[in-house]
Amino acid sequence: MMAFARIASVFLLSSCVALGASYSFAQTSPSDREAAAAAQAKRQGKLPTQGDEQYQKNALKRCERQPEGTARDACVKRVTGAGDTTTRGSVQGGGQVRTNTMQVPPADAPKN
Repeated sequence: MMAFARIASVFLLSSCVALGASYSFAQTSPSDREAAAAAQAKRQGKLPTQGDEQYQKNALKRCERQPEGTARDACVKRVTGAGDTTTRGSVQGGGQVRTNTMQVPPADAPKN
């Protein structure tokens, strides 16, 4: 009887540990698991990184989707930091917001 009780308690303990591990895994979101996998890959030196030059190219490529003219020009100025561009926020804080000020004549401006 004592041997049976000991075996049952060992089985119960191991089942709780196994359930606890699977329970915590099931409670994490896919984005949390992906973030953990990326952190592990970074620690192991397996996470490819893109340089600032590639980030700049990607940002300028997104500007190409803007309509030609003022909107596209403003996008390029924000990305490159040209003109009257200001940056607020941080990557750690959730993102950077870049704004620039451009003077645009009103659509109904008198023509000389």
